[in-house]
Formats: sequence, structure tokens, C-alpha cells
Amino acid sequence: MPSTPPVSRVLNAAVGGLAATAYYAAPDLIRSRAGRGWAKAALTAVVVATSVPDMRRGLAEVRAQREADAQDPKAEQVDWAAMWGSMSPGGRASAVGAGAAVLAGSVASVVAIERAVFRRGERRRAAGVRFAHTRPALVWGVLTTVVALLPDQPSAPPRPLPRA
Repeated sequence: MPSTPPVSRVLNAAVGGLAATAYYAAPDLIRSRAGRGWAKAALTAVVVATSVPDMRRGLAEVRAQREADAQDPKAEQVDWAAMWGSMSPGGRASAVGAGAAVLAGSVASVVAIERAVFRRGERRRAAGVRFAHTRPALVWGVLTTVVALLPDQPSAPPRPLPRA
């Protein structure tokens, strides 16, 4: 039976949803491009701040799991530093390059999606639709809240890495 999320989690989800709604509705509310930029920066800070409690809880769970694994002699320990040190310089460069490519791709896709959402709203505004940005913003805000309230999935035990 699913349990009710704690009040703090519900509050953080609601604040995050409202901030997401305001973020995407900003073009209807603030005409100045600079003003929208500052407002969106502040709203992004609010969304990040609402995620801090979940991040802290997640880090505490990871620490507890590490401590439990350290006490269990059967638990497989992975020495990441030794694994990194055993890689060739070309392998390390490839790993760093792959990580940088994934990060760059993620940032580029977010920027592309943000621009597409804004352009669509502007086309709707030009077509005479009132609150052209706000209507979709309400959907984004509700989705943000719902996703924040989804229950955490139980973590699966880590699979051991293959030995070389």
C-alpha cells in the first residue's frame, strides 16, 4: 500500500511546480527580455533549492549503504581509484571525452527544447491566442509536481563489475 509522502516533500513539489509554471509563463507576464532572464534565473534557483532535501536524503541513503557494505564481508567492493589508475591515458581521455560529450548533448538538448517552447508560444501569441505561454506552462507545472511526488523506486542491488 503506497504511503503518503511527507508534508515537506509535498510542499517542495508544490513550490517546484509553481516555479516551473511561472518560469514558462514568464513571457506572458514580463515583456522585457532582461527582466525575464532575471526572473527565470531566480525561479531556477527556487527549483534547485526545492530539490536540496531530496538530494540530502539520497546522499544519506548512499552513505548508509556504503557503511552497510563495508560491514558485510560478502559485499563486493569496487576500488574506483585503482580502476581509474589502471586505465591507459587514452582510455582516460576517452572516458572524459565521452562524459563531456554527454554533458554537452544534454545542455544542447535543453536549450533546443526551451527555444522551441518559446517559439511555439510566440507563434500562438502572434495568432491572437491569449496567455499563449501560460496555458502550456500550467501543464508543465502540473507535470513537474506529479513527477516530484512519484514514489521512489526501491534500489536494486548493484551488479558486480566483470573482472578483467
